Amino acid sequence: MNNIQSYKNAFLISLIYFIFGVIWIAISDNLVAQIATKADDLTLLQNYKGWFFIVVTTIFLYILTYRFFKSSLLQYSKEIGLKKAHQKEIFKHDSLIRAIVNNSPDSIYAKDIQGRYILFNESSSSIIGMPKEEVIGETDSLIFPDEVASRVKEVDKKILATKLIQTHEEEITTKSGVTKNFLVTKGPLFTEDGEVFGLFGISRDITEQKKHEKFLIDSKKEQYILAHQDRLTKLPNRLHMTEYLDGKFVQKNPFSLILLGLDGFKVINDSYGHKFGDSLIIGAVELLKSVFDKDSFIARIGGDEFAIVLDSDDKEHIEFLMEKLKKNFNIPFVVDETDVYITASLGISICDFSQKSLDELLQEADSAMYNAKKMGKNTYRFYDDTFIQEALIHTQIATNLKKALQNDELELYYQSQNDPINRKVVGVEALLRWKSQEGIISPAVFIPIAEETGLIIEIGNLVLKQGCQAATLWHQKGVLNGKVAINISPKQLSHPTFLQNLDNIIKETKCEPEWIELEVTEGSLMQNPSQAILLLQHIKNRGFSISMDDFGTGYSSLSYIKDLPIDKIKIDQSFIRNIKNDLKNQTIVKSTISLAKGLSVIVLAEGVETEDELEFLKAEKIDFIQGYYYTQPMPLSEMEELLIFNQSS
Repeated sequence: MNNIQSYKNAFLISLIYFIFGVIWIAISDNLVAQIATKADDLTLLQNYKGWFFIVVTTIFLYILTYRFFKSSLLQYSKEIGLKKAHQKEIFKHDSLIRAIVNNSPDSIYAKDIQGRYILFNESSSSIIGMPKEEVIGETDSLIFPDEVASRVKEVDKKILATKLIQTHEEEITTKSGVTKNFLVTKGPLFTEDGEVFGLFGISRDITEQKKHEKFLIDSKKEQYILAHQDRLTKLPNRLHMTEYLDGKFVQKNPFSLILLGLDGFKVINDSYGHKFGDSLIIGAVELLKSVFDKDSFIARIGGDEFAIVLDSDDKEHIEFLMEKLKKNFNIPFVVDETDVYITASLGISICDFSQKSLDELLQEADSAMYNAKKMGKNTYRFYDDTFIQEALIHTQIATNLKKALQNDELELYYQSQNDPINRKVVGVEALLRWKSQEGIISPAVFIPIAEETGLIIEIGNLVLKQGCQAATLWHQKGVLNGKVAINISPKQLSHPTFLQNLDNIIKETKCEPEWIELEVTEGSLMQNPSQAILLLQHIKNRGFSISMDDFGTGYSSLSYIKDLPIDKIKIDQSFIRNIKNDLKNQTIVKSTISLAKGLSVIVLAEGVETEDELEFLKAEKIDFIQGYYYTQPMPLSEMEELLIFNQSS
């Protein structure tokens, strides 16, 4: 464009000069011809005309060339200025790019088509521990192990082939052995013609970020484990079991739920300590794993309770496993070189999806386990519809029992204890009765429920108070020479405040300890014999008499019985029934009477109802008799009348 304009300008100047020259020659020659008359004048005028033309054209050329050079100089100066300004902008831009690239915390680099580095910033050098001058012109093989270099090369080839920018994570190990994680962005580099001449890369070090992410993931896993795993056994816990069963309900495949409770674990745990108990729990877990296959779900859902989920509804197969489990429980656990025998009660609910919810399934298995314990423990029961009804009755009784305490529905009845020789009343036993609005409820029904719910402590204190009041009344009236026997439940006896409550009641009722005989069961004493001996000694030191109730029904150790500070042994009525014809019962009763005599302890037979039973016991020199043969339990007023009659006869 500039060349065309130059041609135009040069042509214009030449044309002007040509026209001026033609006009000048034509006019000047004509004028000279008219003026000059002589040849000398013509020559002189021609010289003047030539000099004048030279001067005028010189001036004209001067003006033109001046303007031309001035214009050219201005244009040149302008172009030089623009060029300098452009170079300055390029320098600023280049300086900015270098500053960004070299001061960026990210690794920034570029490679040509052959994979040779053409750009390598300071951060890249710091990461690999190598000056960038050594890297420029080299490939990845210089800075990375062969395996890493090959992997990076494959990624680069893919980017050059697709001509697309890609972002991905890479774990890179340098030849120095440093491994780091990077978030990498790579893309192609294009010429002005759109041809790929290389690729660029930006790698951000995310090693610490990945460590933090891993920490969060590990923490989440740990929190999940803590929330779903039993710490002692590493088995799933109750929450995990619930979530697992929710999944089983969704799958709609048949399965069975077994709840297992260890019988008497609390006694062992309290007697030997928690460390011993933990070892026993772990032993029980190993036993369960040996019986149930690895596909079975086993969870610890409580202190001594476990849940087993079987992918089977085959009752015969389940019964086979239950018998195998019972057999294995017959083998003692060895804990701290001590043989420990423990049994288990199991409740089984087969899920046929007639259950409306998971809660119903759990309730069924729990009811079955409760029934197994009620049946004597060391057994298993499949759920039956009657269990729920029994459980509802159980719950209703527990609720009404609390109300009965508040409404004074609990009352003491009394049964006499007699001398078999002269038939005289030598003492009375206080027996609790519950007169509810539905009628009289047997102690055999509500006492176990009171034990389970903890109401037995409050009920036991009520019985103690009423029994002491009766003893005070009858001794003040002089109608009772013997003692009032009051039953103490195992939980009441082992309660930390028992002795304090006993002292307070004695003080409140103005009763003398010598008027009271405390009856404790054989089982409650054998739970922790050493502790029982100390406790009974404290009771004896206060002046109370102590009798062992239901003797022969527990698992007494003679080595402990000889040390127990007891005054009386009561033979359980189960050994008295049909004693005339039952040789085994005869042997047991004779041995018990002989044992009591040898220990200088009074022996009393409970549940005597017939003349034959009385005569046999008299022949064996029994000390005292209690039972329907003499009297049935009766209210305080009726017993007082009997005592008055006994005194007068």
